[in-house]
Amino acid sequence: MTKLNFIDFRKELELLRNAGLHHMWVALRCVDLGTPCTECSKVIDVHHEQPPRSCTSCLGIGYSFVDKLVKAYRYRPLYGVDTKTMVGVINTQTRVYILEHGQQPKQVDWILELELNSDNQPVQPFRVTSRFKIQDAMPMRGDDDGRIEYWHCIAEERNLDDGKATF
Repeated sequence: MTKLNFIDFRKELELLRNAGLHHMWVALRCVDLGTPCTECSKVIDVHHEQPPRSCTSCLGIGYSFVDKLVKAYRYRPLYGVDTKTMVGVINTQTRVYILEHGQQPKQVDWILELELNSDNQPVQPFRVTSRFKIQDAMPMRGDDDGRIEYWHCIAEERNLDDGKATF
């Protein structure tokens, strides 16, 4: 009886990424909850603990962050959902992003879609076209040794607040 070999998902994702098939450049905004924004702490008063949306240091998040340029595969698991709010009905999109094993996204992080040129390369200076807040980031592990093969991220579009102060 022949033994079947397991698929190495890391190699498969690398082949797809290098071939340019269905992958796109995005910015992964990694928020560091251990480092509050020093500029915001100067302006926050005792009665309002929200960081100011106008902060140019943290962009209203209230914490330090690092943007990484990464390639991701994305798909839409369902169409937009209408939500009734104080300003009216808002339709937000949910997307699933597949990120490579070394990224380690968290539920406080963001995926920022960038404007791409005809060769699918980011236009510089970078221009964000859509903002998605990661709702769940699940490590997908392999069968053999339990290593993380890739990250499965469910993200919701944020189209009103530009990703500011939404924790």
